[in-house]
Amino acid sequence: MPDVDAIVVNWNGRSQTPAAVDSLLRSGAAHVIVSDNGSTDDSVAVFRERYGERITIVENGENLGFGTGVNRGARAGSAPLLFLLNPDAVVHDGAIETLVSFMHAHPKCAIAGPKILETDGRVAQSCGEFDSWMGAFLRSSAWGEWPVLRRFANGASLRGWNYDTPRRVDLVIGAALMIRRDVFEQLGGFDERYFMYHEEVDLAKRVADAGYESWFVPDAQATHIGMASGAASGSERAHRANVERWKTQSRRYYWIKHHGKLWYYSLSAALVARYALYLAVLAGIGFGIKRLLFR
Repeated sequence: MPDVDAIVVNWNGRSQTPAAVDSLLRSGAAHVIVSDNGSTDDSVAVFRERYGERITIVENGENLGFGTGVNRGARAGSAPLLFLLNPDAVVHDGAIETLVSFMHAHPKCAIAGPKILETDGRVAQSCGEFDSWMGAFLRSSAWGEWPVLRRFANGASLRGWNYDTPRRVDLVIGAALMIRRDVFEQLGGFDERYFMYHEEVDLAKRVADAGYESWFVPDAQATHIGMASGAASGSERAHRANVERWKTQSRRYYWIKHHGKLWYYSLSAALVARYALYLAVLAGIGFGIKRLLFR
């Protein structure tokens, strides 16, 4: 039995998902599970014909979102490690073995993420920090780009890092990551109230709160194409609107869940208040110009 159950959540990814599955099969280190979220593009039939018994297909019957899809897929395996790979990503040869070796050598590491590359070879920023109130405010406003405030914005300590060395981090993105099954099951898997986005942040926060670690492991690599399943959801404009809605809902839920309503509503009020400040400054400038012109 392999050490790893590799899970790919598929939704209408007939043309993209095979590249992800092929890369996992080439690795030879994983039992591949495709968790299908009610695809309507014949994905399941295509995968059954192409792969046969080389993979396990879990049919969920409807689009349940990423986290729930992973949870359903995880139940179809029993390996001690889970590797999650986006359907629009490919894992490089040797990456899974490298992550397995790293986790065996670091028993407190519950989550390990590989170096993520863009399709042009650039290194993606695949690690993040948990939010503080000020960090979240600055990240969510243009003020976080001001030189005097930039070092206080969320993720500031990761800026300028070249992603060339192993590093303990708060979180790694869910495009490709490995997690210990026993920790995943102990924490109840992904919170299924997230449809998409922030579910891996939530899981990493619960992992940290339980006393475990998340690490970035650059010797393991994957390439992330991005936005694979979106093409089947209708127009690009509609898909982008859905993405922004999911992001907003997930961020709001995360902030309230982990920081409380006072934290969230005071942050929201501050973000709104900055617009009132902008208007006041503009009004003051307008008043000053008016006085100059009509004195």
